[in-house]
Amino acid sequence: VNVSDEISSRAYYWAWYVQDDWRVSDRLTLNAGFRWEAELPRRVDGDRQNSFDRSAVNPVSGTPGVVTFSGKNGVPRQAFNTDLNNFGPRLGLAYRLPFARETVIRAGGGIFYGPTVSNTIGDAASTGFSTSASLVVPQADLLSSLQLRNGFPEMDRPALDDGFGAVARGQKPSLSVGFFEQDRPTPLSYQYNINMQREVSKGTVVEVGYMANVSHHLTANDLTLNQVPTAQMGPGDAQARRPFPQFSNVYIINPAIGNSTYHAGYIKAEKRFARGVSFLAHYTWSKFLDDVAASNEYGDPQSYMNAYDRRLDKSLSGTDVPHRTVISFLYEAPHFRSDRKLDALAGGWKLGAFGTWQSGAPFTVVTLANTTNAFSAGPQRPNLISNPVLPAGQRSPGRWFDTAAFADPAQFQFGNSPRSVLRGPFQQNLDVTLAKEFQITERYRTDLRCEIYNALNHANLDVPGHTLGASDFGSILSSRNPRTVQLGLRLSF
Repeated sequence: VNVSDEISSRAYYWAWYVQDDWRVSDRLTLNAGFRWEAELPRRVDGDRQNSFDRSAVNPVSGTPGVVTFSGKNGVPRQAFNTDLNNFGPRLGLAYRLPFARETVIRAGGGIFYGPTVSNTIGDAASTGFSTSASLVVPQADLLSSLQLRNGFPEMDRPALDDGFGAVARGQKPSLSVGFFEQDRPTPLSYQYNINMQREVSKGTVVEVGYMANVSHHLTANDLTLNQVPTAQMGPGDAQARRPFPQFSNVYIINPAIGNSTYHAGYIKAEKRFARGVSFLAHYTWSKFLDDVAASNEYGDPQSYMNAYDRRLDKSLSGTDVPHRTVISFLYEAPHFRSDRKLDALAGGWKLGAFGTWQSGAPFTVVTLANTTNAFSAGPQRPNLISNPVLPAGQRSPGRWFDTAAFADPAQFQFGNSPRSVLRGPFQQNLDVTLAKEFQITERYRTDLRCEIYNALNHANLDVPGHTLGASDFGSILSSRNPRTVQLGLRLSF
């Protein structure tokens, strides 16, 4: 029988701002703003929330590490302290060149903050507020363990004291403790950009620009604090060498320790023709680095490979796309006002196409087994002993990269291969949309849409197998979505 207390939490996010535009002259306009925001930490009804004291000595094991509880013995009731230092100035300008009035330069920059995910995790950090018991009944095939009219039997719940969940040294622990870091900063990013836009001919606009985003204190995956120190890695009883041997694991829930940098240059051209035809082309060249894995990366991004050296995880982001071209086309058929039947049949149709061509996704090579004996949380990476990238003429779905470039690290050691060491196949896609609105009466109208995704049914190959030692290592065995046709009909009134 499992019994859990109701975990009901609440949190608030406040922001105040002031903003103004100043037209300095007919050529120069300034936009200035200032924003202050604060994320108030979550609080749980009934203080059903735990934390962790890393330095207090546990009375059960005699080692540091005690589970603490909100509102008890001086422990704060909130999950983390309020960060009140979130000041976000921003400034932008637009300037029209005096000697080329068709050319406008725009630039801007600012500091931006965002909420953490800690306030949205429902029952996180609720250790101690659930319990379980086994009801053993002789002749269980003939007798029930309990009758609902008599209620559930009483169950002993462990006391919420300094020894909660701990075991003596040498015993096997069963409790994993997650908690929020008390002094956590708010995620922030420095964003800035500059671009030049020019009308090169009637209906044709070309824009060239640069943008950047440098972010700190990003939310990361859970960070283990109970990994065996690197200097103590080796054979034998690893549990006894953990910082908190009385627990199976101790980890910070989504710590604000991530960093990223993004720089991009782009060129965009837009052309509006007569008779409802428009065309847009956009090319971006960029580089995206980070040290925190995203949930959609390839390579089992659970957490840092080595919690004591997070620098090893700084590399190309799993969402890095260095080259991306987007071309879109839209044609709007004219209406035939003089012929209602012809207009109902052929007038007002909209035909659109959206094509994307971009670099393949990065992926991380990992090992089949973790041989560090260190209780590290993240996937282990192998040793990189040579360049794994094959020349384009030698790559095939059956052998996308040189698998001999990787080797399992020695036992009780971490590998040296970086994250995002390789990249998957180039991706291309074309989506087509055909739509028309039918006015049935003055009150009723119908929208008809036909959307074709991957209209050319191009086989966009997925990333190859990236687990060293697995049967599919280095081979591509799957592809992304084939052509999909979607029909839609909407009645509005």
